[in-house]
Amino acid sequence: MATGELIGRDEEREVVDALVGHIGDGGGSILIRGEPGIGKSALLEHARQEATAIGAQTLTAVGVESEAEFAFAGLHQLLRPILGLASTLPEPQRQALQAAFGVSAEGRPDLFLVAMASLQTLSRAAESAPVVACTDDVHWLDRASVQVLAFIARRLQDEPVVLLAAVRAGYQTPIESAGIRVLDLQRLSPLASGQLLDLRAPDLHPIMRARVLAEAAGNPLALVELPRTVPRSGLSLAPTTLTARLEQAFATRLRDLLPTTRSVLLAAALDSRASLAEVLAAAHTTLSVIEPAEQAGLVDIGEGELRFRHPLIRSAVRQAASSREVLEMYGALAEVVSDEERRLWHRAMAAVGSDEQVAAELERYASAALRRGAVTAAAAALERAASLTPHPRNKGHRLVSAAELAYELGLSDTVSRLAEAAKQLDIGSSDHARLAWLGEMTSGNVWVEPGAAKTFVTIARQIANDGGDPDMALRSLVPVAHRAWWTRTRPTTRRYLVEAAQSFSVPAGDPRVLVVTALANPEETGPTVMSHVSRVRLHDVPDAMAAMYLGIAAEKSGDFALGARFLSAAVDGLRDQVRLGVLTEALVHYSWAATFAGEWTAAAAAASEGAALAHETSQPQFGFTGELIEALVLALRGNDPDIDGVLAQPQWSSFAMNGGPLLATAHLARAAAALGEGRHEAAFVALWPVFDEKDVVFHRFMRWPSVLDLVEAATGSGQLERANAVVADLEAIAARSKPAILSAGLSCARPLLAPDASAGDLYESALSQNLDGTPFLRARTLYSYGRWLRHQRRTAEARTPLRSSIALFDALGATRWSGRVRDELRATGESVGRRRPPDARERLTAQELQIAELAARGLSNREIAERLFVSHRTIGSHLYHVFPKLGITTRTQLRDALRTPDLD
Repeated sequence: MATGELIGRDEEREVVDALVGHIGDGGGSILIRGEPGIGKSALLEHARQEATAIGAQTLTAVGVESEAEFAFAGLHQLLRPILGLASTLPEPQRQALQAAFGVSAEGRPDLFLVAMASLQTLSRAAESAPVVACTDDVHWLDRASVQVLAFIARRLQDEPVVLLAAVRAGYQTPIESAGIRVLDLQRLSPLASGQLLDLRAPDLHPIMRARVLAEAAGNPLALVELPRTVPRSGLSLAPTTLTARLEQAFATRLRDLLPTTRSVLLAAALDSRASLAEVLAAAHTTLSVIEPAEQAGLVDIGEGELRFRHPLIRSAVRQAASSREVLEMYGALAEVVSDEERRLWHRAMAAVGSDEQVAAELERYASAALRRGAVTAAAAALERAASLTPHPRNKGHRLVSAAELAYELGLSDTVSRLAEAAKQLDIGSSDHARLAWLGEMTSGNVWVEPGAAKTFVTIARQIANDGGDPDMALRSLVPVAHRAWWTRTRPTTRRYLVEAAQSFSVPAGDPRVLVVTALANPEETGPTVMSHVSRVRLHDVPDAMAAMYLGIAAEKSGDFALGARFLSAAVDGLRDQVRLGVLTEALVHYSWAATFAGEWTAAAAAASEGAALAHETSQPQFGFTGELIEALVLALRGNDPDIDGVLAQPQWSSFAMNGGPLLATAHLARAAAALGEGRHEAAFVALWPVFDEKDVVFHRFMRWPSVLDLVEAATGSGQLERANAVVADLEAIAARSKPAILSAGLSCARPLLAPDASAGDLYESALSQNLDGTPFLRARTLYSYGRWLRHQRRTAEARTPLRSSIALFDALGATRWSGRVRDELRATGESVGRRRPPDARERLTAQELQIAELAARGLSNREIAERLFVSHRTIGSHLYHVFPKLGITTRTQLRDALRTPDLD
């Protein structure tokens, strides 16, 4: 629909004009949603005209249903006018973008590396003039392009770039979960409908006018197109849907065209990337035959392309053609198109019945597509290959492979459909096992299903023995091993999982074996796991994935400090590789380990970033876990009085996944906040569910790092009798398994449980241990020891541990604890300075601190942006807010401003 004056769209136009008109102050994104013909394309065209009027650059892409399998095709269409700027990108980004667009085979087009490259290309383009990017029919764009657009849409607030995306109502796409503003277009009012109809069909008979208004029901495109059909169709009420009526209206106009003209239109409808020369060659005709279609307002010709005036015209052309005409045109296109990928797809679509040659080519194409990160394209190719495969077992294998890729893409309905088709065939035992694994993962029952361990082990053994793929077998055990760590699993089941992981032809020290065994049964495997991990030197670890597995294995076995070191390296490696899906997991695991290793600043930053990336990568469990860990760090520091408010949203998210042990971190956070303020009874109430086996929140392994919390809360609230049995159980575990974090916690807790006659020696024993990897435990034990000494009237001796405790608490940023120790030191008669002012770091958000630290290390805004997957202008905006918070005016002052303040 042409824009004209956009009758009845004043409010919507104002929203778009406000964003485009203020683009110099910062950009943004809007998703325009509505039924076919409602005016989405018209509003995009209006935005383009407004952008041109203010001197902005405009970029355009339009989705086409038949091309959804071509990975990154939509993105290429959008960025094509500015792709020359990609030559200035860092090499990994440039290679990824070129690989995605088929220009080069040097790089691998990891989705998020391509997304970052696209964002940076837009940012560079905006340095010369603002950019307005309009994408129409997003629901028909390939999935990879839509995911990149969603990534970009969330990062434009500081860029002179506006992204407008139009999507048909009823379609779900990743961009709808990007958190951007949605503009839902409603049907026009009766008054506006009449005005538009009178403008476009002023001579319409009143009776026909009334019938058109009734048929159109406020749909703008219908008001424009239906009057054209009145003399011939009489406005028949069939077909019943508005989209069908509009397609019928366009089809009526198609019938007036010559067969050769319709052939050209059909070629263009089947391949929107075909050039004008290609569609003419496929139709065996010349340019002159298109003129009637232009005169009828169906197409435009320009820049060597034939473009339909509205997406429904393309659909109408396709629907109006017979099956024979469509097959013949696909065959004709296969003879004339220029690139091999499109030629293969046209051959595949032209094939009738079985064709093993084309099927085999599609399978090879799928393998190549996977190597360049085009998962959607690979899945579509395998599904089409299966439909052309004559041999049942080969057909089944290709269906299973397609289903696995569909699972990676999160397309559960497609997984079910492909899996059901494969089950009807005579497939091999390995494919049966892979189907069974898919069934378990898509059922959503892995966390609650009885007998899940046996099911997963059986599947893994089939994959390893029949399929000869031990790597896939081990990876297939990771979900159920995670379940074992999070839930109350019987000891025999834990041993069963460990035995299965160790039964494959993989060395016992392989990181994949260690991570499964440590997750499944850390109490029994911890010493063995640590004997392997402790012998590994970080610089000898072959890759980032191995480092992540080793870090998780160490942390689950109780060595949080060692786990944090491996996980920190994994985060750096995965960040360099822009593997955001796995990076999300590594960040959240690292934040957990770093919290108890006393690296609170890094833990908060990692938890915040991990939670944000979890939204990008559709990993909700890691999302709310990251948010809960960030809340835990806030509680430990004691600088957020409303911990319940911080916990509210992630708690609701965990409730949606059946809560239970997933809520344990929230209980630890509430207890940490209460302990910091000396509210022991509230701390015990918060903690006890984590330790009580009768409670749904009970978490066997989260007891390890929080045993000192429980004992301190119990001694201060008169609950020692309830805590003693738990402590005895944990003492037995520590004796058998020797998890470092549990052993340290118990050592620091024993003096609190002992009579005064032996408490002093126990304090000395605890403090003589190496607690460098657990500075918070050391600080608290020094504080308790100082208090005990004062209560024993050994006031002078009490001052030394109290002073040391203040130094540690200040270094950690534990403000409430530091204040309490100062009060205790004052009670010894020592003059104590005022409570230290807030550390400069505490005035910043986790993301601001992360950016400030990188800038203090000398990284430029662009370098920081590449590490954190945002634009360089976003980094500049954050630093703009950081400087006044720190009381500085230049970048060179950052290093000094971020130093820990001198101790009193």
